[in-house]
Amino acid sequence: MDQQKNDGGAWACKIKFRGGDDIWYNVRQMKWLLLLSFAVVATTPAKGESSLERDVAFLLSYAPPQDLPLEGGFVTNNCLLAESARETALERYPDEIYLDYVLPYSVIREEVCDWRGEFRERFSPLIEGCTNGYDAAVLLDRRIWDMINVHYDTRRDKARQSPRHSMRIGMASCTGISIILIDACRALGIPARLVGCCWTTIPGNHSWVEIWSGGRWRVLASGEKEREDNIWFLDYAAEADPSRIETRIYASRWSPSPEGTCFWLTWDFPRKVSDVPADDVTAKYLRK
Repeated sequence: MDQQKNDGGAWACKIKFRGGDDIWYNVRQMKWLLLLSFAVVATTPAKGESSLERDVAFLLSYAPPQDLPLEGGFVTNNCLLAESARETALERYPDEIYLDYVLPYSVIREEVCDWRGEFRERFSPLIEGCTNGYDAAVLLDRRIWDMINVHYDTRRDKARQSPRHSMRIGMASCTGISIILIDACRALGIPARLVGCCWTTIPGNHSWVEIWSGGRWRVLASGEKEREDNIWFLDYAAEADPSRIETRIYASRWSPSPEGTCFWLTWDFPRKVSDVPADDVTAKYLRK
């Protein structure tokens, strides 16, 4: 383990994880990583130790400061449930998809809450008979809203609500609805991410979901029970203006993208530019 002071004079430490890259942590992160290590050792079977170490390190490496400290039991349980869901998932996918789009406990920096175990137990029977992740996600979108009594309503408290918050008040924005559907998919080992933009030809903005299935990202209109070939907003998305940062289309992720892109939070006045890592996916939606 190496250590040094950063530009602000704060100490930072570098750890080499088995089979992984060198990762730098600040002192606060190191404190909680050490505490978490005791929980990891206590709950990990020998053959799964390296993957759990990797998952915990990945989450902590990119966890937003406002989430810390995280309870060791919460992080370890999240990682174990995510790995278990991956093992029984309908489709296989690479580690980089798993780490950014199945493992994380939040989607777009919403309030931390424990949803993974409950969602897996409640929603896994709904997708019996499905053969791929996209069809399963469509079924979830058609069936879960009445089960949990959450529906789209502009009277919601805020855009970025956690699943628990939305379930408590029974309503959510398109972003909150998308967060719940993404978490429901991730609980069942289905990679999912949030996509959103400001419209260029009409007032307002929108958020929706993409599902990794068949080796590609496929569009799903969360809360609207429609498949990708019958989605109302695709014509508006095709009018996105890639020359302006505020009218590009962004897809959320957990780790920073190679370009350092961040999600444009159109509802977050006056800041809007966020610390949420994202990919610019505008080109995918533009009219060909």
